[in-house]
Amino acid sequence: MKLYRRYIFKSTINVGLGALFLTTLMLISVDLFANLDTYLSHELPLATIAYLTLLGAPQAVLFALGPSLLFSATFFLSQLHANNEYICLIGSGIRPLKIILPIIAVGFIASILQFAFAEYVKLPLSKERLVLEEELFGLRSTQDNRNITLHDPEGRYVLYARHYRAQDNLLREVLLLLFDEQGNLTHRLDAQQGRYDEDSGQWRFHGVQSQEVGEVVSTRTLEAYDNPRINLDPSYFRGAGGDIDQMDIQTALQYLHWMKRLDPNRHTPLAADFVKRILDALNPLVLIVIAATIRYSLKKNILLFAIITSLIVAVVYYVVQMVTMIAARQGVLSPVWAMVIPSVVVLLLAALQRTLSRQG
Repeated sequence: MKLYRRYIFKSTINVGLGALFLTTLMLISVDLFANLDTYLSHELPLATIAYLTLLGAPQAVLFALGPSLLFSATFFLSQLHANNEYICLIGSGIRPLKIILPIIAVGFIASILQFAFAEYVKLPLSKERLVLEEELFGLRSTQDNRNITLHDPEGRYVLYARHYRAQDNLLREVLLLLFDEQGNLTHRLDAQQGRYDEDSGQWRFHGVQSQEVGEVVSTRTLEAYDNPRINLDPSYFRGAGGDIDQMDIQTALQYLHWMKRLDPNRHTPLAADFVKRILDALNPLVLIVIAATIRYSLKKNILLFAIITSLIVAVVYYVVQMVTMIAARQGVLSPVWAMVIPSVVVLLLAALQRTLSRQG
């Protein structure tokens, strides 16, 4: 590696690591103080509080990595122009693209590392934190669900439940419609509740009012009812709040495949969350490319300029992404486009800033 490339590469990484450390520390502090009242009210020992906070640290690192590298690239390029080092490099016959490429390489490497870190470090630790919080506080209400309708992929039954309680895998006020191979309705069952039996891997319903549909509709009352075909995993009944983020990629893909057939309405937001989870790894690369697009002309107040520019770019990028992801979860936008549009918007703004600064 040539000397100037090594200089650019090391300078970007060093500033980025410093910014990452400070930003991560700030986010960990925010998480700690946001939950401090809960910790103190449950009289948790200091070691448990520290352990819960550390389990949330990987998530903080992922939030901080993209903006930290954005600041690093902005600060380095501002300093390069302010100290006339950029002019010296151009005068030495080095093309502008070759100056930018080492910075983009940092973003590319960071994106790969972020994806691996998210899947192999953050994912297991966040699961462990959820389990520990459930044991300490009983906080898993986000997985409860209401008004769920699922149907068998083979078209043999449709199941509706008024309420699902995740704590004990309990369905309440269940309506079950059974069909024959020709798609004709054969039975309607109304159950007070249903519970998943982990040993048999199927649902068992209690307080059942059964109606057999034929030439004559016959009604009978059953204390309990089970059917080997009704063996949907409880995860399909849970609320969509964060479930897809707690699965490994292979399990998440299988879950999405089945959910598309079982409940298309829930598949749309889940698919959007999954695409965001995958493409979020590109945030460091995208933000560094945006930083490389901005025009730098200030000779003073470099640090202040880098901070303000990074904040503006990060806020616009993540706010637009939030809006497009809402549209994707509603089925208005494709999940991929929901992640691409924020990058395009900020790149256009950076190009506009570059054009206006030249004219000025």
